[in-house]
Amino acid sequence: MSDAKEHLKRIRDQFTRQAEAYARMRQATDESAFERLVTFARARSEDRVLDVACGPAFLTMVFAAHCAEAVGFDATDKFLLLAQEEARRRDLGNVTFRHGDAEKLPFGDEEFDLVICRAVFHHLLHPAYVLSEMKRVAKPGGRILVVDMLTSEEPAQAAYHNRIERLCDPSHTRALPKSELMLLFSDLDIEIVDVAESVIDYRSVEEWMDHGGPPHDAAQEILKLMDESIVVDRCGLNVRREAGKLRFTHRLGAFLGRVPS
Repeated sequence: MSDAKEHLKRIRDQFTRQAEAYARMRQATDESAFERLVTFARARSEDRVLDVACGPAFLTMVFAAHCAEAVGFDATDKFLLLAQEEARRRDLGNVTFRHGDAEKLPFGDEEFDLVICRAVFHHLLHPAYVLSEMKRVAKPGGRILVVDMLTSEEPAQAAYHNRIERLCDPSHTRALPKSELMLLFSDLDIEIVDVAESVIDYRSVEEWMDHGGPPHDAAQEILKLMDESIVVDRCGLNVRREAGKLRFTHRLGAFLGRVPS
């Protein structure tokens, strides 16, 4: 099996196992944050929107409420089943779902006004290739929105951070620093028109680990690595103890690009 096929299987296995837990996470269901992304993306009522690797598709459905059509695309069947059930519950007639690999989007060139991808790039073996596919299916002058966690610009901190992420979720490849994400856009001649940063403060490390469901030994190693990053910041995650709980902060970056006309 090729590295790409093996990794895609790893993603499908992980999110099939953890679909319900992921769909319960605050960042997967925070519709106020999603509404802010609709505004940030300059979404218009006439837009046709593609959400790449949509997961449970809560974000897809928020865009559908503002736009002419939204298509949710994901590699995990279980996510798409959950999404279809939720779309029916909301009685949304302008949202559809497709299954497949983000490196091979099954759409023609220049089909969408807006192509979005949230909380996905850190799972990708080839983020530049996925971004090139997003550009391909976007119309001339169309917009591309990528939102993902950010890691430190300092290589040692970034490596420590990514080690923790992989212990929690084996489908994690590498969180990127802000500078590298911006370079992906410029290398593909996608003009960056806006960048915004935000944070997620977890109530505890255990709350965050629920989405990945790591085995006991991996969970203990995560707690150890986090604890060792309190006095000396080894991972750039602002690890601290508050009210007896080990807590940390994820930084998020939102990058809005425009495809050349």
